[in-house]
Amino acid sequence: MLDRERYEARYLLSIIAAIINQTDIPRSVRSLNWENIYKMAEYHKVAHIVYLVTLGFEDEIDRKWKKLFREKYEESLLSQERYRNAAEVVMWQLKQNKIHALLIKDGIMSTCYEPRELRALTQVRIFVGEGQEAKVHSLMRSMDFQKKENRKIKGDVYYRVPKTTVIFYTDLGFGTRKLRKYFDFPVKVIRQMEGEKFLHQFTEDEFFIYLMCDMVKQYACGDIKINNMVDYWQFYKKYHKQLNWEYIQKELAAAGILDFSQRLQKLAQIWFGESDAALAREYDAESDVYDAMESYILTGGKEGREISCKLTELIQESAKLRTRARRKERIKRYRSFTFPDLKYMEKIFPILEDAPFLMPLCWFWRSFLLTLRPVRKKIHRVVYPIKRRMAEIAEDIEERHEEKMLKRMDEAVRQVMEESTSSVGQGVHEILDHEGEEPAEQPDILDILSEEISSGEPGISQGQEAQENSTTDSLYADSALEDSNSAGMEKEPEREVFGMQDFFINSR
Repeated sequence: MLDRERYEARYLLSIIAAIINQTDIPRSVRSLNWENIYKMAEYHKVAHIVYLVTLGFEDEIDRKWKKLFREKYEESLLSQERYRNAAEVVMWQLKQNKIHALLIKDGIMSTCYEPRELRALTQVRIFVGEGQEAKVHSLMRSMDFQKKENRKIKGDVYYRVPKTTVIFYTDLGFGTRKLRKYFDFPVKVIRQMEGEKFLHQFTEDEFFIYLMCDMVKQYACGDIKINNMVDYWQFYKKYHKQLNWEYIQKELAAAGILDFSQRLQKLAQIWFGESDAALAREYDAESDVYDAMESYILTGGKEGREISCKLTELIQESAKLRTRARRKERIKRYRSFTFPDLKYMEKIFPILEDAPFLMPLCWFWRSFLLTLRPVRKKIHRVVYPIKRRMAEIAEDIEERHEEKMLKRMDEAVRQVMEESTSSVGQGVHEILDHEGEEPAEQPDILDILSEEISSGEPGISQGQEAQENSTTDSLYADSALEDSNSAGMEKEPEREVFGMQDFFINSR
């Protein structure tokens, strides 16, 4: 951790101590990066506490980070009532269904804070007896809780909108051998609540032992955070005069964590308590140890691990257990991938619906196809660039061919135009010459018709007369149209058109 980051981390610890102890807020002598402080506080789940500090800083903190701190504080306020009501309802339902249950940690710790919203509630954790999973599941479904898969948590996780999480454990979740052996007892043996038969609760001494064992377990896994140390200090401040320390030390020694738990207690006192001469002398004598523990907590187990492993063997044991658990999980995933269930295989091989006994053969064929996939990918990586290059070459050849064809067509059209230029021009000149000549006079069609009618040729029947009349009308119209178009003269005034019978009469 850099010197600047270490200074900001220690300043964060000092302002948290001032809030929970209700003392004056210390002022920093150096400039602070509040973005780093917010991210650190959010990681260690104490951002809602730091919000109360930002109220006294007007211009030193950017509005963006003030807003984020305020949102965390408001979320903590809303979670108090929501989780308290959820815990009461769930515990009442467990009692009605005669299920032995113990509410652990989160609901109890909120009573140690003043004001209570300083302890953010993120979940309700309940310890129930083994073999009650089916009852618990139907009970939670009746209250609109949905079960969620979570591999990091060993218990059964149930969720309901808005943001309400309840976790059920059939054991207290200690993975190391000594702690698991120490807490290997059913929920029935824990003291019952006053007037209750199925609801249980820890005594103050038992809860302190559980709290210290849980802190050691989280430290060994690298999951311990500042809020866990604040929980311990708040409980210690409220109950340390009532605790039976002789009994507690005996039980912690039986669990194998007495020495290390005492170091955690002293580190919490260094962070949040009042300094005294004895503690100062011990810190000076073993400053490297406490600095390593501090770095281990602040960095999530990335720094100070070597010295921490020397302080307790639980870290190495926990690391081995986690490695073993990850190996088992990998083996389980490999088996489920290599040998899928029948429903999955039926989607790939429909023949299994009628012949499920062919499942081993289908497993083998599927594995064979999967082994060929890398080879196919390698072949594809080699062949695809070649195919793409060949396609590009073919496109280039086609484009060149089209360009040559277009050039040939242009050349042919140009030659044709050159050859036809002289003959076309001559024809055009001839047409223009004829247009300049005056048209010859043609006999008027009306005169011709009048002469024919006046001659009075015999033998013309009435039908022939009608045919001649229609022919004459059409000739008259065509002649008038040609005269107007060819001469280009002004349009003559419209003449009255008579019927053909009237024309004959008037012509006589």
